[in-house]
Amino acid sequence: MNHSTPVQQHNYLTKMAQMWQSGALPREAGYHQVDVAHDAWCGIFAGKRCNCDPDIILKCSQPAAAQH
Repeated sequence: MNHSTPVQQHNYLTKMAQMWQSGALPREAGYHQVDVAHDAWCGIFAGKRCNCDPDIILKCSQPAAAQH
């Protein structure tokens, strides 16, 4: 029997998935740049899981069709 603790996903990945589902991040393929601002105490800076509520901002977006 396996009694290992499931690994939790980084908070920033969970938040980005929620933003994508709500339409706050683009759904179409292409180049999309986001800034993720973690709190100073976030575990990410110690090589651990992101455990803060980071600010995520879409900096720029270019649909794949515009790249050709």
